[in-house]
Amino acid sequence: MQAVSVQGAVSAIQAVSGSSAENNRVPAQNVGVKSSSYHGTAVLGPATSKKSKKSGRTTQVTANLFSDPLKTVINSPLNPLKKETSTGADIELKGKIILSRKTILDLVNLGASIIDDQFDLLFSQLVAIQLISVDAKPDGQPKFSKKSSIEKWITSGGPGIKDKIVANEETYSVTFHVPSDFGEIGAFVIRNNHPNEFFLHSLTLDSNNGATYQFPCNSWVYNDNMYDDDRVFFSNKTYLPGETPSGLKSFRTRELQTLRGNGKGTRKLPERVYDYAIYNDLGKPDLFQKRPPLGGSKELPYPRRCRTGRPPSLSDPKSESSLSLTGIFYIPPDEYFSSDKNSGFLAGALKGVGHSVVPVISGLFDTSPNTWDSIEEILSLYADGLPLGQNLSDTQDQEKKGQLVFLDTIFKAEGDDKSVLRFPEPQIIKQNENAWMDDEEYGRQTLAGLNPCVIQAVKEFPPKSSLDPKQWGPATALTEKDIEPYLENLSVQEAIKAKRLFVVDYRDIFLPYIERINKTTAKAYAPRTYFFWTDKGTMKPVAIELSLPPTETKAASNRVFTPPLRKEDKNYFWELAKVHAASVDFGYHELVSHWLRTHAVMEPFIIATHRHLSKLHPLHTLLLPLYKNTMMINSAARQVLINANGIIELTFSPGQYSLEMSSKVYGATWRFDQEAFPANLIARGMAEPADASHPGGVNLVVDDYPFAKDGLEFWDAIHDYIGKYLNIVYKGSDKSVQDDAELQAWWKEVVEVGHGDKKDEPWWPKADSIKSLTDICATIAWIAGPHHAAVNFGQYAYAGFMPNKPSCCKRLIPEMGSKDEEKMMEEPEKWLMNTIATQAATAIVMTTIELLSTHAVDEEYQGRRLNDNWTSHPDIRAAFKEFSAKMDALQRRLEERNADPSLLNRAAGPAKVPYTLLYPYSSTSGLTGRGVPYSISI
Repeated sequence: MQAVSVQGAVSAIQAVSGSSAENNRVPAQNVGVKSSSYHGTAVLGPATSKKSKKSGRTTQVTANLFSDPLKTVINSPLNPLKKETSTGADIELKGKIILSRKTILDLVNLGASIIDDQFDLLFSQLVAIQLISVDAKPDGQPKFSKKSSIEKWITSGGPGIKDKIVANEETYSVTFHVPSDFGEIGAFVIRNNHPNEFFLHSLTLDSNNGATYQFPCNSWVYNDNMYDDDRVFFSNKTYLPGETPSGLKSFRTRELQTLRGNGKGTRKLPERVYDYAIYNDLGKPDLFQKRPPLGGSKELPYPRRCRTGRPPSLSDPKSESSLSLTGIFYIPPDEYFSSDKNSGFLAGALKGVGHSVVPVISGLFDTSPNTWDSIEEILSLYADGLPLGQNLSDTQDQEKKGQLVFLDTIFKAEGDDKSVLRFPEPQIIKQNENAWMDDEEYGRQTLAGLNPCVIQAVKEFPPKSSLDPKQWGPATALTEKDIEPYLENLSVQEAIKAKRLFVVDYRDIFLPYIERINKTTAKAYAPRTYFFWTDKGTMKPVAIELSLPPTETKAASNRVFTPPLRKEDKNYFWELAKVHAASVDFGYHELVSHWLRTHAVMEPFIIATHRHLSKLHPLHTLLLPLYKNTMMINSAARQVLINANGIIELTFSPGQYSLEMSSKVYGATWRFDQEAFPANLIARGMAEPADASHPGGVNLVVDDYPFAKDGLEFWDAIHDYIGKYLNIVYKGSDKSVQDDAELQAWWKEVVEVGHGDKKDEPWWPKADSIKSLTDICATIAWIAGPHHAAVNFGQYAYAGFMPNKPSCCKRLIPEMGSKDEEKMMEEPEKWLMNTIATQAATAIVMTTIELLSTHAVDEEYQGRRLNDNWTSHPDIRAAFKEFSAKMDALQRRLEERNADPSLLNRAAGPAKVPYTLLYPYSSTSGLTGRGVPYSISI
């Protein structure tokens, strides 16, 4: 059995928490303290190069900081600036700074906190700040206060070692004196001359004349020698570009220039550069794991990701090297998970699974032969746990169980038994262990399960195909006679006209890949599943068509399976068809509904926002919560989940073609305008246009459609809040929107670069009015918030029980009259269980989706904010208060719906699972299945 070392566990935590020995070490020859004072316009005027900025100002530290920091020889500390000329008495401002320092539990730099304390004790005043007025000087130059420094660096954090163990927020004081004619405070400059970085949460200033200024910072501040320009933070008072006060204009421009970078070189910490690249780093060509680049071509279009600038791989110049000296792919440091994002669990979760847990579990079994033999074996995972060090079926030999170091750090293991992974019981089997097999439950999950955004109304029958029949075979073998016995005395055409016939159709997406998939250990079909909306009010499956492409030895095949007419009868061919269709649905969910339609498509918006919308821009304030943690989780996914031989490739049917297939879907079907929820429902035939009295301005075809019913009310609340916000910001003027240079540059780059492979599509909206901008921002908010919540946080509830949503199948369905059919009929349950994913794959998938379905402790839910300093605008605060009240009211309505026994697609359904995924905020940290964050946070 493979062992998990302490170093391996540390590396796992480093990768997702954004820490590494390489990232956080400050080389001795590069650490210094600025010996000159802040001198305002000289440094903060035209941008200077790093070399010229340091010239004559920095004394190099040659001693080893870790072995002998107190013997370091350094010049005298910062000298105060000459006092500004004043026309009256000075104004005193008392500042409260909240920050998180590096701590001994960072593991990668055990001495960080101690070293910073020793530096401060020896040299003092090593974190210096200058305030900046919104008013410029008469000569147009910025107006600075005197330099001031953080007071009592060592003692403010707490005198005991306990305060140095965890990454708590610590409060420090700083005092400023400015002339009475200094003007309103609009920004501040900070220099950190400690060797180590800290996370600056906020600065609040209270003046003796009654004014209060708040600065939400939320950024890492590194040693000042690591920056070309000084770090600047703005207050929570925002301005459109044309309204920027004279004292802040140059800082607004230069900050955006810094964030855009120059597009050259390998990115490294502590740079804060947001730039674009194609997905050409998923493979490892040098290790014979080549994957085609995604993006930048008509054949494989894709959204852009964050540029790292790593060199090309040795064996394939079109692929970026996947190797990283730091252990993580570069992202701007402000995109890292916060120190309190459940550091004992989520901070290392995704990387920990990929690098520590998955190899351990994979080493337990020979992955192909160890399939499940019975449902009871899977059920035992929730009662007995997963034994480490033996085959899952050998549950009696307890002495052979291995030990997993740090198991209780990564998982919430119960008791002292660290030899098992004990999985929580998924909702799908909590009330009824057999409900998952019910046809009505199978249909219910298309409306309220983990992938409720694919089902569509049937518009024509028999179905057609976009694939060439000469190459791929006939479009269908389905006939009206196959499904009419299940349509409650309606003909197929009558059912279509009455909008009671629906389909989940993956045939044309999967068929071109099926032959290649089936040459691996996975076995799959290209499925279509038809459903009928019954008089009872349930969505019942009535036919499944499973297609295979032609091969060198066999013709194309379209096999049709239908359910038994009587519920008490059993048809194992039908049950196997449901399993195969569910497996493809789960794969599509993970690759498209989840990864592509939320994670991947959102990253270009994040990059463009930071490149073109200043932190002074009110739209930046609106959008920022929608982006929290997304780039970090996407970066980790490229290393662990979606990469070559990553978790998705190892455990899902599409295997190595997974991301390539998602690229095909992006090119063929993704449209930003149809990601707006009402438009998406209309496009799928699940809703029809209606007047404004209906939520979303649409009328649902199926009223008891929990995802849509709850989602439309959510959409209305978001859209209304954003509309009010933008009307306040632009004062009701469409011309102000058109004249907003930052906004127009942002949207132009989103379309032409971030989603550049679709830049010529006619459906892109124009950001030329408050209404169009409201639609754009509401769509972004919907994707990042409710849509992601609906497809992410229910994963474990439904796929945590592998037979309900197998990640892959291991064998095809026996042909009628074959010897395999005889074997199947001898032990049908064993045959079915042998069909689904292996024991190893089950353990990996369950572990992964449990982690992905878990809320963090620092989650920001809709209608709530963790901090109250995000805006100073009273009208915007009032609009947000109204939005919060709507979230409260929505929460109550959704709770009432889930208690209604007449709504059979909620708690009254066969599995008795309430639809809580769109509860706005009713969640704690952990595996709750409720609560909608603003962002794609995990």
